[in-house]
Amino acid sequence: MTTASYGDWVLRCQRVDTAEKSQRLCEVSQGVQVQGQAAPIAQVAIGRVPGEATLRVTALLPVAVSFPSTVWIGLDDKEAQAGALDAAWRRCQPGGCLADGPIKDAVLKRWRTAETPGRLLFTEAGGREVTIPLSFRGLGPALDALGKEQR
Repeated sequence: MTTASYGDWVLRCQRVDTAEKSQRLCEVSQGVQVQGQAAPIAQVAIGRVPGEATLRVTALLPVAVSFPSTVWIGLDDKEAQAGALDAAWRRCQPGGCLADGPIKDAVLKRWRTAETPGRLLFTEAGGREVTIPLSFRGLGPALDALGKEQR
């Protein structure tokens, strides 16, 4: 596995060998931590599923989430009204619950140049809406590097 840091984002690549072929899988990610805690409370990653052209966003969140609901990731209320990114829950495992969804180029373009923090919203098991700050600092260069790795 190789890693490179770009602001608050990390490009991770690893070689995966299957019976048919060997391929290099890469993604950019950010872990969100609460001060004083060692483990991140959330992780967000952007990458491609092998064989797909569209970038996808994946969020790993604590297991105490509410179903049915979605995870929203964006910059501001204007994006929220436009439905910037609503990620659907896929599965829960002991370490957290995963949600993912495709991301539109127009949304990525706004995130690449964002100068203010974004946020990640989800509904916890008790029905309370939880907001987690998300930095877009360094996302543009990280996505550029991701693009070069996937050529």
